[in-house]
Amino acid sequence: MEGVSNNMNEEGNEQGDTIDDINRTTIKEGRVEVIVESSKVFYNPVQEFNRDLSILVLIIYAQELQQTKNLKKRSHVGTFKRDEPRSVAGPSNTNSNDDGITIFEALSASGLRSIRFALEVPGVKHIVANDISVSAVTAIEANIKHNRVGHLVQASHSDAALSMFLYKTDGNYFDVVDLDPYGCPSRFLDSAVQVVKDGGLLMVTCTDMAVLAGNSPETCYLKYGATSLRTYACHEMSLRIALQCVASHANRYGRYIVPMLCISADFYIRLFVKIFTSPAICKETTRLSSLLL
Repeated sequence: MEGVSNNMNEEGNEQGDTIDDINRTTIKEGRVEVIVESSKVFYNPVQEFNRDLSILVLIIYAQELQQTKNLKKRSHVGTFKRDEPRSVAGPSNTNSNDDGITIFEALSASGLRSIRFALEVPGVKHIVANDISVSAVTAIEANIKHNRVGHLVQASHSDAALSMFLYKTDGNYFDVVDLDPYGCPSRFLDSAVQVVKDGGLLMVTCTDMAVLAGNSPETCYLKYGATSLRTYACHEMSLRIALQCVASHANRYGRYIVPMLCISADFYIRLFVKIFTSPAICKETTRLSSLLL
């Protein structure tokens, strides 16, 4: 065909390029570079602020957790039994990440968030980047290798709720659980509030703001157990509805939540809450909640 270079096909693409090559995009965010096939793996650039904020919260949480562990260690210094020999060993050479935080990302897509956690949050011990999509898990594995974080991030192919239940059943709990689904997170909350360690951090995103802000109060009641209203304070109301939903799931297992940071931004809300265990304190939830009839 005249006018077409020998190394070009009839559609104007270089020979040897497949459809996957054409749809493949390299994305740089923070310290991470990931490769995403737009036709197979979901990537939302608007959520970059969400990821940035999550990293900042995780950094602070990891520091607080490490300080708590250090205080516990200091409280045991010098408490030897009468005939117990004291160790004369020098400073430990173990990796500081041995006491680091463990993270479960339930819906990882390209793995971007988990890889950013691994590279930008100090003191991370282990991250499980899970997704139910085969294409997504393939992308996660490739991006883990591309960013050289295989020693910190593990790809997982499983249903998110089932995976968290299995971890909990095996006695494997996480310091942090991150839920960032498309729409309502309610179907993941029951397992999420159980697999978080006592004092652990649960991070939740809700993107169905139309439901939470009063456009569909019946749907809101079905998904969140509360009726939304159209008011000027709809965004604050959305946060309170979502918090009540998380709290109700936690209360069923004798656990309660302590909100650390909750925001409304763009088309979503983001919750950062700590989970603690105390059936007695759970009873206080009734005092903090009310029903609007």
